[in-house]
Amino acid sequence: MFRNRATIKVKGLNQERAINNLSKTLKIYNYKREEQNLSQFEVELKHTKKIKQMLEQEGLEVLSISHKGFYSKIKQSFLRYGILAGIVIIILFYILQYSFVWKIEVWGVTAQEKSEVIAFIEDNTKSNLKQKINTKELEIMVKNEFDFISSISVAIIGQSLIVNLNEAVLPEEMDENQSPIISDYDGMITKINLVQGTLNVNEGDIVQKGDILVYPYIIDSQGNKRGVKPQAEIIADVWYSSTERHYDYRIEEIKTGNKLVQSEVYLGNILIYKNGKDINFGDYVTETYTKPLTNNLILPFYLKKTIYYEIETKEIIQPFDDVKDEVISKARENILLFLDKNEIILNEKYTISEAGGYHIVNYIITTSKDIGG
Repeated sequence: MFRNRATIKVKGLNQERAINNLSKTLKIYNYKREEQNLSQFEVELKHTKKIKQMLEQEGLEVLSISHKGFYSKIKQSFLRYGILAGIVIIILFYILQYSFVWKIEVWGVTAQEKSEVIAFIEDNTKSNLKQKINTKELEIMVKNEFDFISSISVAIIGQSLIVNLNEAVLPEEMDENQSPIISDYDGMITKINLVQGTLNVNEGDIVQKGDILVYPYIIDSQGNKRGVKPQAEIIADVWYSSTERHYDYRIEEIKTGNKLVQSEVYLGNILIYKNGKDINFGDYVTETYTKPLTNNLILPFYLKKTIYYEIETKEIIQPFDDVKDEVISKARENILLFLDKNEIILNEKYTISEAGGYHIVNYIITTSKDIGG
């Protein structure tokens, strides 16, 4: 067991000649001929590499090389126990580093607020050893430091310090960035019930669309201006108006009912197909639309369709007195389109004026409406 040798197993023809040549240079031990072209022998361990080269030069195939002796056993032991020692070291290192926090994660806030919280925790945490991190104390410190936090929870999960935050939301009434109440209508104020804010109008005032009704602040007992959300019930008589003109004599273009359709197919800006009759109308108006022929093709094919409507010009003589009620009704209907559902009408009136061949109907409806919402 103390002889450090290598057992070499070779394959090939004319082994005797090759072994005899080797034995003239190096010592060969325990030569055995297992088959006609298969044999094995032993050499000194230190000559293994040289023997292998010489055998290959002689045209023999080296099937295997095995070591034996004290040196080989020591080497194998070191290899075996070295692997075991490496595994032990890795386990010990993992156990050791698992006792530390290596990452801080903050949830529930913006990126800017997250970086501020992480910087504060890093500055106020003396050690990243898990046993030395007091999560309850850390919750109190962070909550007291930042006004935008309403609630907080801190926990160590794995090797991360997880900070879960909820942002504090100020009541809308305490928000300093409020807008005033502005009138969306023309009218006269009949009633005011101020809830919060500073009034800019009084009962009986005439207001126009865009006027400020209530400012978004109050003056406290010390004379300081403090922002608030303005709230008020402001009832006003709101005026709606509409104007219609009627010409006793006029020229109008009227569609006859005849039409022609032309279809064109384009590839990009290139016309590749056209279908439709020639236009033989004296006067006409057109209506055109385009649409893609397919959404899946790479080539931009699209259809352009043009509709030609024949029109004729007519002179119309229509005295105002013949259509007076229709013009007044049309002016009224134009106003009703803008009224809210179930809006109460207080008063309706209209005026008629005449100028150079046409009449003007001005219709006015008065309603009662809350303009302070």
